[in-house]
Amino acid sequence: MSCKKIVIICGGECRCENISKEIFENAFVIAADSGYDTAKKLGVTPDLLVGDMDSIGQVPDDVPVHRVKAEKDDTDTMLAADIACDMGAEEIEIVGGGGGRADHFLSNIFLLESLAERGVKAALHDGINSIRFVSDSTVRLANKGGYFGILALEDSMVTAEGCKYPLRDAPLKRSLPYAVSNEVTEEYATVTVKGKVLITESVK
Repeated sequence: MSCKKIVIICGGECRCENISKEIFENAFVIAADSGYDTAKKLGVTPDLLVGDMDSIGQVPDDVPVHRVKAEKDDTDTMLAADIACDMGAEEIEIVGGGGGRADHFLSNIFLLESLAERGVKAALHDGINSIRFVSDSTVRLANKGGYFGILALEDSMVTAEGCKYPLRDAPLKRSLPYAVSNEVTEEYATVTVKGKVLITESVK
């Protein structure tokens, strides 16, 4: 089966009431282990459940299951992402996976770069933050009344317009993460990146 858009629902913290139902439209939905519990809170029935099932409340009998052993090299989210890529995904939206254990949260964030290197557009949404990896390109950020930040993964040059704190070919370093708590002041903010960064959008 080939699916261009796939949503992966993870465990971890998720403010479900802030997740738009539109994200699931025309998408194949994969729940990663306890992401099935998150899916139930969202009122979504996944098309597939994957993982070692070590943290799920109860394994359902009405959803196809791809079960693996607990001792493995990949996280359940990484396993779901690999399956999504094998299915031909061009866009992956990761829902949940925030807060809680830092190792899992950071792993989910760094996964965005790995997916980009595989030619897949990806973002993570936990109902508080939306995070995406951007490399040598221009993106537009809609005015949603929240904050956004730009965090360099390598030495980068960034221009940001249509925002409270504009940047013009500003050098960003991973060790000097000052480009945070910015706000979109126009209908859209335009961010042009030369290098590799994470862009975060957060609710107030």
